[in-house]
Amino acid sequence: MTADRSPSRRTVHPDPYANPHPSDPLPSPGALVAFAALPVLTVAALSFPTAAAVALATLCGAVAGAALHRRYPRAVDRTVRLPDDDGAVGKA
Repeated sequence: MTADRSPSRRTVHPDPYANPHPSDPLPSPGALVAFAALPVLTVAALSFPTAAAVALATLCGAVAGAALHRRYPRAVDRTVRLPDDDGAVGKA
């Protein structure tokens, strides 16, 4: 049976929680830009289906509105009452 001994003082164990040494070189600017752009690109890629759906709905609405306006040009004037240009908006 051997006695418990303290670890050798000659063995260097790196501290896993130590910060990098101040004299260590920084990563390249390209790597910094790539890491900074990663969250933006991720959000853009994940929001693409929603943006495409909104764009398609806007396009379809514009086409349908143009077709309805061509068929019924006075429909908006009959449904939405706009005030006259005389400035008497508050008077009924």
